[in-house]
Amino acid sequence: MRLARSLLAASLAAALATPALAEVPIDVIGDTEIYFDALLHFDAYQYDQNISRADGLALTAGQLTANTLTNNGQFRRGEMILRGKTPTAEWQIGYDTVGSRGTGRNGRWLDVSWKGRINADWSYRLGQFKQPNSLEELTSTKNNEFISKAMVTNAYGLSRRVGAEIQYATPSITATGTWFTREINVAQRVGDGWGTRLTWAPIQDTQAGEALHFGISAVQFDAENNRYSLSSRPQADITNVNTVTATLSDADSTRILGLEGMYYRGPFKVMGEYFRADTDRLGAAPDYSTDGWYVSTLYTLSDDLFGYRGGLYTTATPTDPVKGLWQLAARYDRLDANDGAVFGGAQSAFTVGANWYIRSNFRLSLNYVMVESERVQSGVLINNDPNIVELRGQITI
Repeated sequence: MRLARSLLAASLAAALATPALAEVPIDVIGDTEIYFDALLHFDAYQYDQNISRADGLALTAGQLTANTLTNNGQFRRGEMILRGKTPTAEWQIGYDTVGSRGTGRNGRWLDVSWKGRINADWSYRLGQFKQPNSLEELTSTKNNEFISKAMVTNAYGLSRRVGAEIQYATPSITATGTWFTREINVAQRVGDGWGTRLTWAPIQDTQAGEALHFGISAVQFDAENNRYSLSSRPQADITNVNTVTATLSDADSTRILGLEGMYYRGPFKVMGEYFRADTDRLGAAPDYSTDGWYVSTLYTLSDDLFGYRGGLYTTATPTDPVKGLWQLAARYDRLDANDGAVFGGAQSAFTVGANWYIRSNFRLSLNYVMVESERVQSGVLINNDPNIVELRGQITI
């Protein structure tokens, strides 16, 4: 942890001393340009707790302890990334010094990959990288409009795995296929599988700041040691309480289908995704199916426009560094993990928020989240319906 603190402090000092840049050039070696960039998040949460039993009886001490959310604040991310770019390829090595979900457990490796260009439309990638099954997950975290990603993104987005990728990309169409295995990080996501994603943007007008996007994705992966788990926190990443959770010990493989759509014009953007996961089980047990979705809207209080490239959107940097860039956002999302005899729980949340981009290096975010969740625990239906005030400070280099 001493190394993590030193790196975080050095990055903070660099951000304060550096002009508004997306990345800091370090050197040029041969035909390779080398850059460094970083992403720091500090999150704070304040909970208005509301826990009850559906049968009206008093909560036991164990039930209260298992569902109580504790006010807290700490570093959520401390990502340090070294990049190299040549005329035909690029590579990156990324490491999060804070660790998974702000736990600080030995940090974790991010993208560690090499991407080469075959021609103008085709490229390949090798190493550890995000798998192609979620628009929100694939979009850079620094551009996500909410402090916590949607429940379905956290539950179904496969994130990073070691593997190989081939991609066809034009301004309006992308087609991506991957084969993957486990993560580099120890004791985290494992199980061999494949992924694919197809996107189409029938409307794309850079000058008018308008784009219409559709996408479909599918992944399938084996269950390591016959285990499959699904969980979701109450839209608060650094809490230890899972309001939705289910674990199978007889799983064979899981397939996740995703549908996505997005439209923006000028200052307004609307986006949504739907996911369905089907887990094949061993023996006579029926398959386990879950699903969830979200829809979000965003309004920018300036003339700064969104961008679109490679099947993903980007947020503009403020044209006025004094006023910065203001955004107002709202989202509704739902996740249902109950199926047959498996009572993983169900949860919905409504989130409103505001973001203030100061220059291109700093962002302050404020969210208010209203959560409704229910889950069977020890044969009793427990309702956990907190209201949450969330604050994030973001520094990018």
